[in-house]
Amino acid sequence: MGRASEASYTGPVSATTSGGGTVSTTLTDAFDGYNSICISTTGGTGPCVTGDANYTIYNQNGPATLDATCGNRQVIFPVQTVGTLSVQRRVFVPANDEFARWVNCVTNNGGAAAGVTLITSNNLGSDSGTTLVSSSDGDATAELTDTWVTTFQSYTGTTSSDPRLGHVLQGAGAATPLSGISFANGDDNPFWRYTLSIPAGATQCVMNFVTGQPSKAEAAAKSAELAGLSANSTQCMTPTELAQVTNFAAVRVNAVEVPTLGTTGVVALVLLLSSFAILALRRRASRA
Repeated sequence: MGRASEASYTGPVSATTSGGGTVSTTLTDAFDGYNSICISTTGGTGPCVTGDANYTIYNQNGPATLDATCGNRQVIFPVQTVGTLSVQRRVFVPANDEFARWVNCVTNNGGAAAGVTLITSNNLGSDSGTTLVSSSDGDATAELTDTWVTTFQSYTGTTSSDPRLGHVLQGAGAATPLSGISFANGDDNPFWRYTLSIPAGATQCVMNFVTGQPSKAEAAAKSAELAGLSANSTQCMTPTELAQVTNFAAVRVNAVEVPTLGTTGVVALVLLLSSFAILALRRRASRA
């Protein structure tokens, strides 16, 4: 499946409080399931719903493999066939930075162009306390033009026990921008989608990042850095893979040495990635 089941710090950090100070604490429970995907070839707009014929969940494709060329920092998931399409995911967590990256690729094996909608499905650990904090255009509203959005679990008293999250959705000027987005206060099941038109024989990929931080300001800063494709962001991607990414413009190769050992003091994005565990996808029959 390639979702993140959880992400937590491995030790205490200086987490912000409601009064503007900090407290030393170990932030946990970022996700209850993050960045599952479903595919629609019938124009489905989401959310993904298990058992709905309009959506095929990327799931139960057998064991994944570690990418030895990337110091085993990247997990490569098997190909799933959806009609004439081949769908595959790669998930990367660096040893020298604080994010996780998903690259979702769709290959059109048919003889004609294919219209494909790729939709994410998420369950945040912030639960009913989910609160939008900021976005790339400076407000606390998630819009199609935003390249990133940040959320956190609202304060209980003066503290919040979850990492502050930055969701990086696209780059400015992308050939394939967002075609739908749903983030709302109190809703821990945000989702977003991309509408692809893939020529016969071609491959197109969508790339997303998430970061966990001890403060809302740091989540926004790291999100902006990743949306601009920082030097670390494209580690372990080949020129061919980079050229296939359509939701970021001017994707480039960055000459960065890939560390193979962890570094002390950075957030441990512990991706308990399972190829067989089904995310508790949307139970709602409909959504505005």
